[in-house]
Amino acid sequence: MKMRTCLIICFSVILMLGWSQRMAASTSGSAAVKSVLDKAMDIQTRPDLHGEAQVKERTRLIRQLISESFAAEEMAKESLKDNWDKLSPAQRTEFQKLFTSLFQDSYTRMVLNFLQKETVEYGQESTENKGVKVPTTIMRANEHIPVDYHLVQKNGRWLIADVDIDGVSIVENYRSTFRRVIQTSSFDNLLQKMRLQSQAIQDGSAS
Repeated sequence: MKMRTCLIICFSVILMLGWSQRMAASTSGSAAVKSVLDKAMDIQTRPDLHGEAQVKERTRLIRQLISESFAAEEMAKESLKDNWDKLSPAQRTEFQKLFTSLFQDSYTRMVLNFLQKETVEYGQESTENKGVKVPTTIMRANEHIPVDYHLVQKNGRWLIADVDIDGVSIVENYRSTFRRVIQTSSFDNLLQKMRLQSQAIQDGSAS
C-alpha cells in the first residue's frame, strides 16, 4: 500500500512539473523581456552610477545583464547558418567565443547610448518554431520604435536569441556581413577580422 501511494504521489508531481514547465514556456516570454528591460533601465538611471567615475561600473553591470539574458551561442550559430556545418570543432569554439564577446560589447554600447527611462508597450506574445516572439514598442514623444524580441528556452529559462529593431534583425545583419566576408575571402579571414576587433576593444578598455 505504501509503495502504491508513493508511486501515485511521484507520478502526480511529475505531471504537475511538466504542466508548470509548459505553462512557463507559453506565458513567461513577456515577463522575461520586461525583467531585462526593467533591470537595464534601472542601471541606466541609478543616481549612484552616474558621473565619470561610475561609467565603468555601469558598463560592467549592463554587460553582465546582457550576458545572462541572451542566448549568445545560438545567435553565433544562426549568424553563420549553412556555413556553420562546414566548420571544424575548433573553428566553432573560437567563433562562438569571439562572436559572444563582440556582440556583448556592441549591445552594451547600444543600451548605454540609447536606453534610458523609457515607456515600453508590450504586444501580444506569440509562439514561433523555436520559441516565442514578444513585440514591444518604445514610446517617445516624437517617435514610436518597434522592437521585437525572439526568445528560446534553455535550461528552463527564456533567453533572447534575436532582436528586431524597427524591422531589422540583429542576427540577420550579422549573417549578411559574415556571408559577404566569407564569399569574398574566407572564413579564416573573418576570424582574423574578429580577433583584431576583439583585441582593439580590449586595448581600449584597458586604457
